[in-house]
Amino acid sequence: MVLQYPQNKILVLSDHPHNFSKTQFLQDLFHCSSTGISIVKDQTWENRYYKVHFDLYIDSCKDIPVWVEEFITPECEPLRNVMAGIILITDIRQTKPQELLHQFMIAAHRNTFVVLVNVNEEVEQDEIDELNEIWSNAFTNVIEFVNWKRSKPTVNHNDYGEKLGLDRIQEIIDTHDWLKCEVLPATKIREEIPNEMPLEQIIRNLQSARLKYKSIENSSEADAFANEMADELSRYL
Repeated sequence: MVLQYPQNKILVLSDHPHNFSKTQFLQDLFHCSSTGISIVKDQTWENRYYKVHFDLYIDSCKDIPVWVEEFITPECEPLRNVMAGIILITDIRQTKPQELLHQFMIAAHRNTFVVLVNVNEEVEQDEIDELNEIWSNAFTNVIEFVNWKRSKPTVNHNDYGEKLGLDRIQEIIDTHDWLKCEVLPATKIREEIPNEMPLEQIIRNLQSARLKYKSIENSSEADAFANEMADELSRYL
């Protein structure tokens, strides 16, 4: 699949019981305190090698399986295709998101990384390691289970020197291939700030546009409408 727009969005999603954990997570990883809005535009991810600008999508849901069912619909394909990564914050013993991964990953873009952040402090690292072993070769995407404990610092590496917790998530983002994005040296800063639109509104617009497109009988008019909607949504994606 050839991308038309930059893949420069990172979605952080939690189910409702773990919204407070998400707030702390956003501060610790992205130094972001904005949780009341759906999209935080023009954030900067920077390391010793490069700097890249991205949009941080913040969302919550009552039930992750229901959210996944909506996210993998054809209407949401344009949204999926601009996702650099998706981070799900949940209790893996309650949600059991690994049961949803196969269906979810078939729909996700092959370059999108997916991190499942477990906040259940009873889950030991051995259990996380087993899940990572199972999913390590299932898809070309980076799929990672990570333990994150707020009440006590997570050890940042194992006996083999492999990074754990937030350090591992940071490593995943550092090594991500930012498709069609402007990767800059640390001294160069982009000044342009795109317009904003809530994430829920983007999804509703995609659904409405698909219904209208299917109702247009003339193929030329349908193609013209599709191009017009693509240009319009590109301002917000």
